[in-house]
Amino acid sequence: MSIGAPDPKSFQGMMDAFAMVAPAAAVEIVLPAFTFGPSCTQIARIIYMNQCNPGQIMMVGAYWFQLAEKYITGGKDLEAEVSAMDADAWEGDDCNAFVDQSGKVSMQLYTIAAFAIQVGLGLFTIAALLAVMVTAYALLATVLMAMALVYWPLQAFPLTAPAAAAVRTAAMTIAATGLGILKTLDGALEALGNGLAAFIGGGMTGSWAVLASQGNVVNPAEMVGPTAFNIANGLAQLGLRNALAPSGGKHVAGGLGHLFVGGQGAYNFGLNANDLAGDGDVNGAEDPRGTYGVDPGNLDFIPFVDTPEGEQEPTGTWEKPSWADDQEPNWSGS
Repeated sequence: MSIGAPDPKSFQGMMDAFAMVAPAAAVEIVLPAFTFGPSCTQIARIIYMNQCNPGQIMMVGAYWFQLAEKYITGGKDLEAEVSAMDADAWEGDDCNAFVDQSGKVSMQLYTIAAFAIQVGLGLFTIAALLAVMVTAYALLATVLMAMALVYWPLQAFPLTAPAAAAVRTAAMTIAATGLGILKTLDGALEALGNGLAAFIGGGMTGSWAVLASQGNVVNPAEMVGPTAFNIANGLAQLGLRNALAPSGGKHVAGGLGHLFVGGQGAYNFGLNANDLAGDGDVNGAEDPRGTYGVDPGNLDFIPFVDTPEGEQEPTGTWEKPSWADDQEPNWSGS
């Protein structure tokens, strides 16, 4: 049996494209937000809140599918080896115990594969809708940016002021229409995200139950450290993101939020452009996180890196504490 897992590298081109499109839209929406008012202000917030790379999400989903395929292959190979044993050469209680335990291990492998498929499907589903969202807001931001660039020169001279007013009216109409589309997509993304989170959470609970029934019991107490570590990190970054978001209402709130949207977009555009120029792919090779463990442009100020074994830890960084690592799986039930 094979699930025909896609090659993750087949999504590299999509990943490279969206690595430039999403941050470019964040830069482009700044001038329209200051120029055309309420609808553009809300569009800027949606763009900021949906900065992502659907191609990278699909690539990660493909890795999950590949992982599932490896576990399925492992389960099949184990069953084939056990079935090929010479019954006359080995029999008795120890043989029966071995066959029984092998069956449990095979079930564990298939259970993990099923959960990996579930995660992969979830990632592919959300990535597909995010691809529509990013494409839509990038197109809208480009159009509004072009209209803002036309508006200001016309507005500067009395003779062309009526034309500037016409451009402004048209831009506000386009922005209002586009905002309605983006709000619909944003609502669909929220509902889909919540549904997929519940879907994956249910799969995790179910897989844990099956693994436990086959002798691989996961002690919930061992998960407290990793869970607390990741939740604290995620909530800190989420809090900073929300604090710097532009106003979601009808009025421009000081403008600093818009400036951060544009600055973050320019920061990520530069990082990704350097990556593409360096080796032709966006892979994080030019990302400062690789050396220092921090990503200030994306509000990650925790200087943590995974230092390869045998190499010196970069100055000013720290390793994840031992309690933040998941325990090894218990295949034998011992």
